[in-house]
Amino acid sequence: MLKQCLLVLLVWILPSALTPLFAAPPLRADMPVLKLAMYHSPPYYFTENVAEPYGLSIDLLKPAARQLGLRIEIVTCPFPRCLKLAEQGEVDIVAGLIRTDERESYLHFIQPAMMNFVSSFVFYSRHSQSHDIHSVKDLNGRSVTVMRDAAYFPAFDQAADFQRVPVNSEAKALELVYKGRADYAITIEQTAAGSFVEAGLKLADLKRQPYHVNQHIRGYLAFSRQSPNFQLAAKLEQMLEQQYRAGMFHLLWQKYHLPAIPTQAQKSATTPLIATPAE
Repeated sequence: MLKQCLLVLLVWILPSALTPLFAAPPLRADMPVLKLAMYHSPPYYFTENVAEPYGLSIDLLKPAARQLGLRIEIVTCPFPRCLKLAEQGEVDIVAGLIRTDERESYLHFIQPAMMNFVSSFVFYSRHSQSHDIHSVKDLNGRSVTVMRDAAYFPAFDQAADFQRVPVNSEAKALELVYKGRADYAITIEQTAAGSFVEAGLKLADLKRQPYHVNQHIRGYLAFSRQSPNFQLAAKLEQMLEQQYRAGMFHLLWQKYHLPAIPTQAQKSATTPLIATPAE
């Protein structure tokens, strides 16, 4: 009860305490524009069937951009298209990306990570699927729906003995499995419930496989190195770092129900959060 009261108090007090630090001029039509490529991925990003796109990335970026005298313009796109636009410098920023060496070649990953949580990569199949998965090797000769151009975990990303069926969303991945067009779908457990809803399915409609891999997942705002505005990346990073230190990231993580990474003191007093992978 005390913890809940303190959280409520923080929600009321912290924003007012931060107002002088992050006071920003009103938006004007002549402000320089930063283009944010945004894809539909509930429960963190919403671009479909909404009056206006919204989500964690916008909530984080808008205060920092306004402090710098910038406007955010949202470009909605499927995840693979968002990456391609950033690679070509046609948008400035893409949100929620896992850092990889390949992406590092055309993207600057802004610190600190905009998402920082522990979740499992899990696999789903039809209930009639008799071949259960206990390791990546059990996927050999099978088909798995994956988000096009997405990164998962090394053992899966580097495996080559199964067929990948690329799709533009987790919801589509689950739908294809449900319709029998692929054997398995891989999802992030933290986002799976929203993907089932998007696909018009219930969790009980598919079978969760025994195999899962718990992973410390960091999702970043990434600035295109080909952007004509790339010189603004360092200033934006400094402003976001200030917001992080002031506690704004953590308040937004609570808003979007992102699981918290425990402190070192919490880790020593409780069972480790990262479990041994089933592989």
